[in-house]
Amino acid sequence: MIFIRFKSTVSKYGWKDSLKLWYNHVSDPHADRAAHDKLFSMALPYYNREYEGIRASTLSTPLSKNMSISEVRVQNADSKNHVVMLHGYAASSGWWFKNIHSLARAGNKVVHALDLPGFGLSSRHGPSFPDNRTRLQVSFDDSKVQHMKHLHRSLYVPESFTLKERNLKRYLKNQHSVVERVVNFYVDALEEWRCNNGINQFDLVAHSLGGYLGVFYCIKYPTAVRRLVLASPGGVERSPFAITNPAYENIAGDFTMACSYSPADYSFLGRYPAIKPGFQALWHMRMPTFLPVRLLGPVAVRLLMSRNIEKFTRSKDFSDATELETFAKYVYHTNVAASVSETAIMRIFDSSIMAKIPILDRLKNLKPKSLWIYGQHDFMFSDAGRVAVNWLNKMQEGSAEFKVVHGGGHNMYLDNPAEFNRLVVDFLK
Repeated sequence: MIFIRFKSTVSKYGWKDSLKLWYNHVSDPHADRAAHDKLFSMALPYYNREYEGIRASTLSTPLSKNMSISEVRVQNADSKNHVVMLHGYAASSGWWFKNIHSLARAGNKVVHALDLPGFGLSSRHGPSFPDNRTRLQVSFDDSKVQHMKHLHRSLYVPESFTLKERNLKRYLKNQHSVVERVVNFYVDALEEWRCNNGINQFDLVAHSLGGYLGVFYCIKYPTAVRRLVLASPGGVERSPFAITNPAYENIAGDFTMACSYSPADYSFLGRYPAIKPGFQALWHMRMPTFLPVRLLGPVAVRLLMSRNIEKFTRSKDFSDATELETFAKYVYHTNVAASVSETAIMRIFDSSIMAKIPILDRLKNLKPKSLWIYGQHDFMFSDAGRVAVNWLNKMQEGSAEFKVVHGGGHNMYLDNPAEFNRLVVDFLK
């Protein structure tokens, strides 16, 4: 597999010319679009041309406040039904390149693979968000933490933990308005995109952060979505970081709680005990996620992908060296520019990716039928999805389904696209 290496570039061109190449590679304003077009031209034979009655193109929809949302749109001549695809954090529309064709061909659907604001080819700028950087101090005995890998590889459980009254009150201050402001930024941008394109209703397929935002979109705009597919959505489980915990309404003294194994409980700590202090500190400092990518330049292509190659190649559908390299360069170029979204996630999730307003606390307001999909090796807590599906079906029988993609991880739509595509297509019929 071929990756750009700064060291080898130096050997060939010398330090002065290598630095110039590095700068041009990072600062090229058209590199993201070029990488985007190359990926989709490789994936879709009808990209920017008509082929067997179907055509794909990249479009940009203007929004208010000088913003825009970019999308890859695939349309048959007689398409009437719409499917919107929302990617996760640090991703963009190109991450769906193994899935778009199957959805477009199923039922003559118009597929809209969107770049959320701050990602891909959409506007990188946005509002200045309010914040509360107080770190919730969760105290427990490190010597009594058990790794419950037989339940989930990311689950670490101490016997109990303590929250200090003063710290907890500081943590809770203004958090509701912060989370609502950030979530509404994305949710309202999606709604403005829908209205500007004259779409009455659509099916929504959303992954990770996109899944979290998709749930809140469905709640705020309940008639806009017909069917909802959530692929390993973030922020489902409850935890001590949930500002919706009823016990926090009247705080009088410190909290000491026995840890729970269930993501339905506010005493569920999940992966938090394993999060490194340094990472927690950077998270609460609001260190831009992609700053290292900008500093490393082309070397980041290898670093971005090296830890994921083994996961992506679980399926023979994603193992070609040229395809992997093209995708790696696409990921690099669409993440290297500074973005308002780099730190937005840090306002709605803790460093352990626990939501400050969990999806479980908003389920009663979720109306469309939903399919919850997790990967067999997912780092997200699939049990949280099982709880959500059980609760939804108790409120309205048959309103939710739960599925697991064999051999898949968090990005199961890339790890095993054939199985993922089949599940989604069958559900959206």
